[in-house]
Amino acid sequence: MAMATHALDMPNQLEYHLGLIGSANSTSAMIEAVQLYLASWSMERIAKVQKIDAGWAPFDLNQRPLQVNSALDVRCIRDAIHCHCMALRESSVRPTPELVELEELFFATNEMFQSSKRVESARTRETFAVRPSH
Repeated sequence: MAMATHALDMPNQLEYHLGLIGSANSTSAMIEAVQLYLASWSMERIAKVQKIDAGWAPFDLNQRPLQVNSALDVRCIRDAIHCHCMALRESSVRPTPELVELEELFFATNEMFQSSKRVESARTRETFAVRPSH
């Protein structure tokens, strides 16, 4: 019964942290929200991921979150998680709920970074387009 309750709580935690990341007003605030998400993981959840992660999950051997410093770090973690999930699925092994949650969060966060870059790029182009010529 406890497992069912835990499974039902995971989407709420994921939604909460995605909301924090999505409402961040700068790259550094987004990175800080990702770090907060990783810090929220219990030792039990980290141990479950580390049983199958082959050392690529964003936690160290002492079950502490790895430091995420940039959008590039997010993309690299997303890529590693996604590749591992695909390999598991191709081997007919179902990824754990924890692994799926990591995959979803890092995918969505990377998309938010990409969207943020596109918006900044468009603003820059608009700024140069409206400059009067002398």
